[in-house]
Amino acid sequence: MEEGHFRSEYEQVSGQLYTFLLRTLGDPDLASDILQEAAYRAYRSRNQFRGDSSFKTWIYRIAVNTMKNHWVRSNRERKWFDEVLDTQSVETPSPERIVFGKESTSRLSQALMMLEEGYRAPFMLKHVDGLSYSEISQVLDIAENNARVRVHRARNALRRLLREDVS
Repeated sequence: MEEGHFRSEYEQVSGQLYTFLLRTLGDPDLASDILQEAAYRAYRSRNQFRGDSSFKTWIYRIAVNTMKNHWVRSNRERKWFDEVLDTQSVETPSPERIVFGKESTSRLSQALMMLEEGYRAPFMLKHVDGLSYSEISQVLDIAENNARVRVHRARNALRRLLREDVS
């Protein structure tokens, strides 16, 4: 992939990728560092991009691997990819429910950070970044059905957490 083409593709997805990293990690500085390292790795290996998947899926995969490597290096105990889950699906909230204001957004952000790592990333990839289950499975290197399960479990956990917060 030529440098100019890489830059163009990267500029289109970098904002979404940063948002995914920020919401997954909960730390703006760390999200920025991981994004920068993932961009560097992708740039270095741009000639290895075969086009079997979209550029977005490819760079998300690099970012997830970079994040995973960071966790290993920092000796954090994460269960990110080791869990075997069975998850279902959940309805999309109505526009009225979405527009609760800053307090609800803050509660939702806090609830997202309370999700287990193995649920948070698939949920964010699906509902924030708009990836398909097939793309999520490629990015996270899990089975497509496992991606569906994790997203469903994340939704259920979020509902539970938000209900507890209201009670």
